Amino acid sequence: MRLSRRVLAAVFALFLAAGPAFARPLTEVESRSLAETVASFDAAMRASDYATVIKTIPPRIMAHIAKSAGVEVAVLPPLVVAQMKAALAQVKLVSFGMDLAKAGYHELPGGEPYVLIPTETVMDTADGKSTAKSHTLALLDGGAWYLLRVSEAPQVLILRQVYPEFAEVEFPASSLEATE
Repeated sequence: MRLSRRVLAAVFALFLAAGPAFARPLTEVESRSLAETVASFDAAMRASDYATVIKTIPPRIMAHIAKSAGVEVAVLPPLVVAQMKAALAQVKLVSFGMDLAKAGYHELPGGEPYVLIPTETVMDTADGKSTAKSHTLALLDGGAWYLLRVSEAPQVLILRQVYPEFAEVEFPASSLEATE
């Protein structure tokens, strides 16, 4: 009898430790909304429509950035758009895509789902073409999906400051390689 309880306890502990592997499935509404958000972002990136792109940044992140910069939140979107235009003026976007079919579905300790979407960006610069492979985080906030790059430490730091529930989440590494 004792051995059975120990085995049962070990299996139960293993089940609890697995966490994200048992993430709840998205509801039909969440799934449809996520697909729409990704499609809108993808189209905006291809069209260099940065005003639409920044609408996928969570309002709480924008508020944090505005506060850190000492500006009103309403002032921030045009500034971010201008910075994106300046940064991307030196780069030709050859292709961009998020592969929702290969996304990883996960769950935070509080039960909220989040999704890690493989993302590939091919750019042409004065130094030649390069391919960046990373993941885009899709998170729910207030019933809406928002998208964030989680390929660089400063971005992850801000995410964890604003959304402490992501403190223990490990994000996949990104890569950048020269391509022909």
